[in-house]
Amino acid sequence: MGLSSLRALPGLAAPQPAVPDAASSPVRLAGFGSAAPGHPAGPEEVASVVAAVWPGLARHLGPLIDQSACVGRRLVRPPSELATPLTPAAQTAAYRRVAPALAEEAATRALTAAGIAPEEVGLLVLASCTGFVLPGVDVMLIPRLGLRAEVVRMPFTVFGCGGGAAGLARACDWVRGQPEQAALVVAVEVPSLTFRPDDTSVDNLLSALVFGDGAAAVVVTAGEWGLRIGRSRSVVVPDTANALGYQLADSGLQVVLSQRLPRLLAQALPGLVRAFLGERPPAALEAVAVHPGGPRILEAVERCLGLSRDQTVASWATLQSVGNTSSAAILSVLGELAGSPPSPRGRGLAIGFGPGLSIELLELAWQC
Repeated sequence: MGLSSLRALPGLAAPQPAVPDAASSPVRLAGFGSAAPGHPAGPEEVASVVAAVWPGLARHLGPLIDQSACVGRRLVRPPSELATPLTPAAQTAAYRRVAPALAEEAATRALTAAGIAPEEVGLLVLASCTGFVLPGVDVMLIPRLGLRAEVVRMPFTVFGCGGGAAGLARACDWVRGQPEQAALVVAVEVPSLTFRPDDTSVDNLLSALVFGDGAAAVVVTAGEWGLRIGRSRSVVVPDTANALGYQLADSGLQVVLSQRLPRLLAQALPGLVRAFLGERPPAALEAVAVHPGGPRILEAVERCLGLSRDQTVASWATLQSVGNTSSAAILSVLGELAGSPPSPRGRGLAIGFGPGLSIELLELAWQC
């Protein structure tokens, strides 16, 4: 499709020329960390809660359970408690209690894996969209991690599932300008706290079967070894604002997860990816780290880009282990890829999705 497919989407700017060498200003992902809460929630457990709360939706559960059979998640509260609604005040109190602890655990593991002391961190990026507190979790992390008081902060609060990818791209830009310092990217999400039993929409039903709670973190430094990030691009697809996101209701956040999402991605993604990659087709990449939004999302991306399951294995492994942890999910996928690269040297692509519909693209390269 190339440029012609981009012109078919009104409002999209012409793509910038590809940079010949993605590692001309190399930054690397020096260490990963993750944290998961203690309550496992398989599809059958969640389905039993859904059937009890919404008996009228029971007829939808069969095919949806089949689709989500590969999704394994952990929650901050037992699945049986999902049937008990939380007021917005209770949601906020729970978020303030659990989100900083999960973020701290993931960040500490990432710093340890990278061999980076807290005082070496010059930038802290914090992505989270499933709770709101002021001051934010980023401020809470500074004393908990022992970061410098003057650390630069970038909170990503309205990027939704794309917050991890967008935050990582901006962290890489920052490290290129300050190569003597490290950046710490942390994403923490607890969507189970926002679950609303009074919302009988299919959007809410789908989200209950794929979203999981957890945190992920990565340390970004200058360097040429390991998993590296090259160019990045962020695009908002026109006329898709109602496809993905949240709406504020009296009882809390109401999830918007359109069933049109796989089709919208299939229409917009091929042209964007091919323009971003230049002459290298997606099928020629060794790995593609796709946001694990759910089985249907991953399958739609594979079909429209002509990818094999071998290329997206890290995304499927993440979906199976922690589910769709919103902004934290892409960091978990990249951690999987860094831990088990498909080849000693290779090229790849990371793809994140967020409300808008926004698409985040990051060029990958690695050598072991």
